[in-house]
Amino acid sequence: MFRPLLTTSLIALAAPSFADTFTAAARVDTVTIYPGLATVTRQITLDVPAGQHQIIVPDLPQSLASEGLRVAAPAGTQVGAVNLAYDRLPVTPDQTAPAVVAARGEVERLEEVLRDRDAEIAQIRLRVQAAEEQITFLQSLSQASAGETLNAASIADIRALAQMVGSEVLAARQAAFDADQDAQAAERAKEDDVEALNDAKRALAALLAPKQDGSVLTFSLATAEAGEVTIDISTLEGFANWSPVYDMRLTTGEEAAMEIDRAVVISQQSGQDWNDVQLVLSTARPGERIAPGEVFAPLRRIISEDDLEREEGIMIQADAFATLSRGMVMEEAAPAPMAVTAKADFSGATVTYTYPTRVDIRNGVEDLRLALDTISLDAEVWAEAVPSRDDIAYRMAEFTNTTEEVFLPGQALLFADGTMIGFSNLPLLAAGADMDMGFGPLDGLRLTRATPNKTEGDRGVFTTTNELTEQAVMTVENLTGQDWDVLLRDVVPYTEQEDLEVDFTASPAVTRRDPDGRRGVLEWDLAVAAGESQKVTLDYTLTWPDGFVLR
Repeated sequence: MFRPLLTTSLIALAAPSFADTFTAAARVDTVTIYPGLATVTRQITLDVPAGQHQIIVPDLPQSLASEGLRVAAPAGTQVGAVNLAYDRLPVTPDQTAPAVVAARGEVERLEEVLRDRDAEIAQIRLRVQAAEEQITFLQSLSQASAGETLNAASIADIRALAQMVGSEVLAARQAAFDADQDAQAAERAKEDDVEALNDAKRALAALLAPKQDGSVLTFSLATAEAGEVTIDISTLEGFANWSPVYDMRLTTGEEAAMEIDRAVVISQQSGQDWNDVQLVLSTARPGERIAPGEVFAPLRRIISEDDLEREEGIMIQADAFATLSRGMVMEEAAPAPMAVTAKADFSGATVTYTYPTRVDIRNGVEDLRLALDTISLDAEVWAEAVPSRDDIAYRMAEFTNTTEEVFLPGQALLFADGTMIGFSNLPLLAAGADMDMGFGPLDGLRLTRATPNKTEGDRGVFTTTNELTEQAVMTVENLTGQDWDVLLRDVVPYTEQEDLEVDFTASPAVTRRDPDGRRGVLEWDLAVAAGESQKVTLDYTLTWPDGFVLR
């Protein structure tokens, strides 16, 4: 992680008097990702008058390093003092900026919506109140009318009065209930309006008070003429990475072929999302050493034999004392050794890829996989058999990188005739280079290896010698439904001593001996038809003089 070397200005210049102050949010435009690092280019566009201005760029990542910060302006403009501030952000936002004006207008609009909503709820509550007062009136009226009816009227009049009061009270209660339901619905709708207003106020506050956990860039800009200016701000940011991945699809048969789907996996933890950016991938490694290691000549000296004996005696005594001391105190446990991970060595020219479309790379939450292209190559397919180690043969393919670019090291998912085989790692493959790769077991090619004759003994004619003789019988049985070219591999002992002799015979004859300089390795090229089998017999003899032991 880069630590900022300063929190004031990167370029010490006399403070000018500014004609205008502009606040502009920077948009990420281009990202170049290296192993472990990224160069992020942000852009701001301003319409400025001629003269000297101060430009404020808030909301930049907290971890920006001043060493990798560069501000580039177009011709006709000049960048002066540049300040990168952390934690304490003494920035007064532009109150007339379009984003601030729009946010303030949204707050005022939502406040008016809430006022209208309160008035609507108050009107609904008036309906409830009116219905309740009507019910109270009807109840009091019914009590007074009931007494008069009992004194002067018949039972029919009493019944008619009760029905009238009951009907009117029911209607009034129904009206009160409906009005209360409307009021509750309006209250629930008001909650959404209140939440929207709070969100709008927070958005406005964010514009008026920049984030306290970020960085703010401030720089002076001199313009000769009024007009629109686009400024590039490049920063070096850590915690970004990319790696190539491959889907390798092998088709066997008379016209064997290889299709390679190339893709990349990208991740970043810069602290901000990179949305709608131009992506460039580079194999350059700016975070690593840039020069070879130093060499130092050894200091040699001579010492007399007497002095050597005295030094050795002193060392023996010191070792004995150290051993005794360790036995008298508790020995502290030694730390476990650190694991070392091997890395590919790109010692040649840097490879750069520019992705054809703009992409979104979210911060710290995903590994983004982007497809690059599909490459079709011719392939040669055969089976390799090692009966001394395996009981089945394995499918192999050879292909040539006929493209004009390097295949970078990466993980490969392997398919053979539409079936997923497993995972492998594709090493660095230069343009024009050949590659052999295994594509899984062939369960239908069965292997056996037997040693029916193995003898060891003495024989003598004029001299006495020792001898070891071994016979191996290897069989390849093809239980698949297709013919296979099989490369069978076995070994015989080899020696670098003249007195130890190694002789062998094979049927059929060996196709290759010591391939690629691997001494003692023998190879046979066999054609094994479907449903057939092939047998290979290997005899070898070791002889050595009496008085020696074979190791």
